[in-house]
Amino acid sequence: MEDTTRCPTRATRSTYSGQGDSKQDTADQLRLLIESVTDHAILTLDVSGHVVSWNPGAERIKGYRADEILGQHFSRFYPPEARARNKPQRGLDVATREGRFEEDGWRVRKDGSRFWANVVITALFDETGRLRGFGKVTRDFTARYQAEERREMDRLREALRIRDDFLSVASHELRTPLTPLQLKLTAMRRAVDSAQGGTLSSERVGRDLDMAVRQVRKLVELVDDLLDVSRISVGQLKLERTPADLRELLREVIARYQPQATQAGSTVELDAPAPVQGEWDTRRVEQVLTNLLSNALKYGAGKPVHVRLREEGGQARLSVRDEGIGIAPEVLPHIFDRFMRAVSGRNYSGLGLGLYIAHQVVTAHGGGIEVHSELGRGSTFNVRLPLGPT
Repeated sequence: MEDTTRCPTRATRSTYSGQGDSKQDTADQLRLLIESVTDHAILTLDVSGHVVSWNPGAERIKGYRADEILGQHFSRFYPPEARARNKPQRGLDVATREGRFEEDGWRVRKDGSRFWANVVITALFDETGRLRGFGKVTRDFTARYQAEERREMDRLREALRIRDDFLSVASHELRTPLTPLQLKLTAMRRAVDSAQGGTLSSERVGRDLDMAVRQVRKLVELVDDLLDVSRISVGQLKLERTPADLRELLREVIARYQPQATQAGSTVELDAPAPVQGEWDTRRVEQVLTNLLSNALKYGAGKPVHVRLREEGGQARLSVRDEGIGIAPEVLPHIFDRFMRAVSGRNYSGLGLGLYIAHQVVTAHGGGIEVHSELGRGSTFNVRLPLGPT
């Protein structure tokens, strides 16, 4: 290609010189190919950035006829703010230095409207290494850009919906233990004020304090879950592994939840014939056990919960199965997502964080967790934990 500048009368078809019919045929085929492309703007520029050739795709995308644009500087395709930052020349400089320049950005048509373009500029050197100009291919990605914008807006709307749902649930869940705690403390205050001689029976004080402690513990658990989510989000979930027997840890958790099981009318059946020794962060693993067991008692109320523990293939394998309401098929793929709740919070409490945290803890240990469920027939959560660091 010639090193030509400012040539508004240059034809769109270049004349190729070649030796032999084969070279001429190849040149003609290349010309016909370029002229038949209508979904890509294919043009060439001289070394200073003036338009040398212009194909039908360029006319369709940018709106200029060849006789209107040949010899004009290609910077006119850029918005004013891009020209003010000297973006056109920077693109040529990068292509000259690196051989190629590519970017997505706004460009301007003849009528002044903007479109989102993918632009590739290629430096053209001859056999001596001399820069002869640039090849430029532009694709109109406006429809793709708008579709991505719509998807992003949908994602943002969904994120806002989840946030609003979470804030509503969180405020309700935090108020649930606060209300009885406040009422009980107020009642205790009144009882103290009206007590004969300013004393209360130790039995009543003990009963009221037990209730207050339970409500405070529930508040602490809720706040701990929120803090864990923050740690996980910033990659600060750290494990402190110590030797432990998972069977003993499981027995402790089941014993702690015995009052809740009794209240729900459920029994917890443990099938763990042998110790399972390993190195885990016991506090974190206890979170997993607690979340799985509390979920099973919550959604399987009135029916037995089956817990099974084995050591198989260098891993601890735990399953927690309930015979409760089950999980809808459309919810299953998202059951370990943050703030995901399998059912409406009108009937079941919770922030929707327990299974998310359990999944993160098990994954951090190098293990895996999965669920199998059928509506009306209960759910089974299977956990695999390596016995030591992997």
